[in-house]
This record gives sequence, C-alpha cells and structure tokens, in this order.
Amino acid sequence: MSWPDKRIAGVTYTMGHLDPFTMDVTPTGKGAKTYKLHVSFQLHTFAREWRVTDTPDYRVRDGSDVRCFCPVRYKMSLTLPEMIRGTSKAYFSQDHNYLLFRPVADEAPYAVFFSMRKGESRRVNAVMTVVSAYQKENLPPKLQPITFATLVAKTSKGEEVSRP
Repeated sequence: MSWPDKRIAGVTYTMGHLDPFTMDVTPTGKGAKTYKLHVSFQLHTFAREWRVTDTPDYRVRDGSDVRCFCPVRYKMSLTLPEMIRGTSKAYFSQDHNYLLFRPVADEAPYAVFFSMRKGESRRVNAVMTVVSAYQKENLPPKLQPITFATLVAKTSKGEEVSRP
C-alpha cells in the first residue's frame, strides 16, 4: 500500500519514501542464490495511538485502525528504506516478529519491528512487512541476532527459522 501525503497546518508531509519496494538479498558464499524481497510499511511506522485530545487534522487510518499522525515518527521513518537496504543483521523480538534497530545519539534507539513470510509468486521470494517503528526505551541488552540474508533465504524456502 502506498500512503497518501498528509497536510497539516499548511505543512505537507510527503509519504513516497514509504512506498513498497522490492530489493535483492544475496547470502554470502560462492554461488549463493539471490532472493527477491518485497518490503511494505504499515500505519504504525508514522503514526501513534489516537488520544481524545488529538485534533481531526492529525487523524490517519487503515481500515478500522485509527491513529494520530506523529511528526516525530514521520521524521524517523524517512530513514527506513535506507536502513532496510543496508541491514546485515536482524534480531528476534519477543513474539513471532523480528526487529532492526539503530542507535540515536543521546536518545532511545530507533526500533523497527517487522514480519517476514514466504512470497506467493515467482517474482517475489519473501515478503517483509514493517509493522511498527519508533524510538524504544529499554531494548533488551542482549538481543539474539540472525543474518538478514539468512532470514530471507530460509523464509523464501519455507524453512523454519530457529529461535534461540
């Protein structure tokens, strides 16, 4: 899904950076297969929970999910595509999802939570859905990593990804 630009108080927030895209992912090793990964972004990457004090011009929705456009999350989201394209490691989150993160000077790290599933067509081997992204206090100090390329490859082949 592509998100429409958002205009609030005379300021236009362009959302094109969150358009879905497909990228190549190649595990290391001689003769390794290159996988096609489709990446898309959900509402929580640029919106926070809706509060009764929020004004209607900040309202954004996806189906029945109503949230508040968040200029802070929006600004951080500008780096999401570059962050994903440049990642080498992913980490296991508490549930079935995964996460990426990057430090932010003197602030909480920027955490990106995503799901990964096998692709349903010949053109795409795996599908990554970025579910949420925000600065997260108290990330566990010892997150268990998996190489991003291994995660994509195993998911593409329908193999189980072993959680530590």
